[in-house]
Amino acid sequence: MIFKIINFVLFQAGWFIGVLGASYNQTYLALTLSIVILLVHFALIKNRILELKLIIIAGLIGLLFDGALLNFDLIIYNDPGLPYPLTPIWIVMLWMFFAMTLNHSLAWLRQKIYISILFGALGGPLAYIAGEKLGAITLLSTNSIIILSIGWAFITPVLLIIANRLNRNV
Repeated sequence: MIFKIINFVLFQAGWFIGVLGASYNQTYLALTLSIVILLVHFALIKNRILELKLIIIAGLIGLLFDGALLNFDLIIYNDPGLPYPLTPIWIVMLWMFFAMTLNHSLAWLRQKIYISILFGALGGPLAYIAGEKLGAITLLSTNSIIILSIGWAFITPVLLIIANRLNRNV
């Protein structure tokens, strides 16, 4: 139980570090601290290879999904530096942080597909709205929220199914 709490705290810390790093043009510092969080996570778990596979898969999904949001003019990543032509690394790191919860603090969702759909449909957009309130992104229209909700409603259970399959192959 204590590890699940630590896992959740690491996820929350990583999320805030990434978002605030982007908000205050401290992306390199945020990236460094994010890597430390991932290393702490890997130091605390047993099956590092399985977890690494899941984290990489989620990072790639996030790269593609958020890249589509950017390229379809649904979102702007607010960094005082130059605008991003691709999904910024700090967003990909947030996806990786989410993945590190799937076998631990969010493992309870793995057998509850319908709840995971609802969880994604509500939680995904809320995270982006919070990121906007903290100054890391700008959502460009109501359609952004709708697309985020649909995307996360699909991606959350898919990532949980991938986690289940990886766990079965151990």
